[in-house]
Amino acid sequence: FLVVAVAAGAKQGVCLLQSPAFLHREIAHKTALTPGDTASVAHAWVAFQGAANATRREVDRLGLPMEMPFDSKKAGISTETALCGVTAVVGVVVAAVAWCEWGKLPKHQGTLSRDSGRLYLLDNVKWFAQLLVIYGHLLGMLNIWDTTTWLYEDQDFIVAVKDALEVVLNPLFCVISGVLSQGAPTEGRLKRFVQFLVIPTIMVVYVVRPLCSGIFRDRPMDKAIQKMLSPDITPTYFSTDCPWYLFALVLWRASVYLFWSQMRTEVAFVIMIGASCAAGYVGGVNADQWGGGWGATFGYLPYFAAGYVMPFGALAERIQKPGVWVSVGVAAGVWIYAFYVVPAVFGFSLPDGHGNYVCCDSGREMVLPGNLTSLDVSFYWIRRLAQFMVNMPAVVAVIFLVLPRDETPITYMGAHTLYSYIFHMLVGFHSQRALLLQWLGMPVIQGRIWHVLILLLHVPYCLAVLAILTSSYWRAIWSWAISPQWPAVLFPHRAEPKAAPVADKVADPPAGAPQQP
Repeated sequence: FLVVAVAAGAKQGVCLLQSPAFLHREIAHKTALTPGDTASVAHAWVAFQGAANATRREVDRLGLPMEMPFDSKKAGISTETALCGVTAVVGVVVAAVAWCEWGKLPKHQGTLSRDSGRLYLLDNVKWFAQLLVIYGHLLGMLNIWDTTTWLYEDQDFIVAVKDALEVVLNPLFCVISGVLSQGAPTEGRLKRFVQFLVIPTIMVVYVVRPLCSGIFRDRPMDKAIQKMLSPDITPTYFSTDCPWYLFALVLWRASVYLFWSQMRTEVAFVIMIGASCAAGYVGGVNADQWGGGWGATFGYLPYFAAGYVMPFGALAERIQKPGVWVSVGVAAGVWIYAFYVVPAVFGFSLPDGHGNYVCCDSGREMVLPGNLTSLDVSFYWIRRLAQFMVNMPAVVAVIFLVLPRDETPITYMGAHTLYSYIFHMLVGFHSQRALLLQWLGMPVIQGRIWHVLILLLHVPYCLAVLAILTSSYWRAIWSWAISPQWPAVLFPHRAEPKAAPVADKVADPPAGAPQQP
């Protein structure tokens, strides 16, 4: 939180987040389009770039430039880049201090669970992160289906809620993935990596997704079977059609076994941060060149790196879990931080972790003509680093000060979140919910208080979706693809070496033998 506090002091006049209406007028002014033609920010941006860069040689098939555009008539550096630079510097200092303090922590011994080898805290973090994922995707559907009825014309509020969730949502999943990737690449871990991650990822792309499109969607089953029998095995198709988190997790964990586990953790951390910052430039504004899983792999790599170097067990023992009411207060503080403080301080779009620096709506807004100078483009990587520094305090607070550490009735869901992550969109729960409400004919409701209550009403619905997709019944149906046992026949069976018995007392050395220090 010190990072944002210092950034707020250094802000010095950076404008707050502009309203969509103002932004549309600004785009219309820069593109010579009428405001009515700028209902989509992306539409206006593409229209301008297609005309302004028609004479450039480096353009793609859509007429978009292969490099980030900037205003050649402007010089210097913008206040937005300066603000992100201050934030990044303060964040680096805080991270260095934290690293020195982590080095003083005693090595974690044992586990936090009473009866199993799994950490209850880790499972609680995983199910909570998955709940946020389901809810975040639902918010996108609400903005399409429900803003003409009981969430009448409150799109801006729904977008603001979703943006606040994004501060914790994906970073939380990625940090925990890094924590679970710690350790040496033993033979057993490599086998589990192939059996329970690589093979399920391939099955999802080439078997599960086509099947679900025929079972739960409108696609004819014969078409789904035909797609399975004649798969597209090109890397571009795989990286685009594979869920980004699965694709990224395979690459992250493989890189741990191949590279990062062979280095000192601090060196690996710095290299991963640098790779993420540099990769944001790849592909320019061409989403086809650096979209899909590749962009997200590098976009969210800093959070994975943070989890990989985090002494999770030692921190969990050192940081005492506060009482219930203190946890509620911390949760409220995190929400105020994400919903009010971050947008107020950073009143402009930061790079989206799902792709390179011009991915998605936030990236397109940032590279509107005239927004960047040449130096802004050169130092654009600072914005990704600043966003990482801004998000991490909220992530750490949620993990260690908000979520329970003991086993709860829903802790078991954390061990099976892969099922809910894969199927919550494939099955189409949110689409069916929208069709049901459309059939019921929801009333038109206005007023922010009512809309807040309606959004809270959907939290139990998302929890029910999570419970269904992590239940033993659902896992029994799809375990052959998501947690398969049949690949075990591919690996040779070797008996585990028996541990040597430990004597209660060290035997005395033979007479005349040198004494051991």
